[in-house]
Amino acid sequence: MTILEAIALLILIVAIAVLVYYYLDDVRIVEKIKPHIPTKVSDLGNNVGGSFSNDDGNISVGEKLKTKIKDIDMHNINTDAFSNRLDDFLNEKSEELIKDWELATKEDIISLEKRFNTVNTDFNRFEKRFDEYKDYTNEKLDSFDERLEKLEKKE
Repeated sequence: MTILEAIALLILIVAIAVLVYYYLDDVRIVEKIKPHIPTKVSDLGNNVGGSFSNDDGNISVGEKLKTKIKDIDMHNINTDAFSNRLDDFLNEKSEELIKDWELATKEDIISLEKRFNTVNTDFNRFEKRFDEYKDYTNEKLDSFDERLEKLEKKE
């Protein structure tokens, strides 16, 4: 795993943690669940062995919690609230996240592609001109060598 993948994974984990926090912070859900969660250990019963007695006899804590969870009205709890919170958060913070984390946007990538194409075209054109110049220069150097040899022979 590269550094960028590790950073992306860390960012994803932080984003999920923030979203879970906002989801759990939703007052409607907390208010529906809150009456069913005991606030003290003594609310579970006096028997330390994992069950407590009532008029019906001994009922295990697990059965009591299952009953309580089944009693919660869950038809209004759905992922729409979570999705809406996620969308709102990303919409509010997207510009800040892009700036802080120096993320590339679609416009940035398009601009870089245009610049690359321009540089690539210019590079091919310059390479062709360089080859022409190199051939011309080599011919000139050969001509100078011949003239120099002739001058040396005359002396």
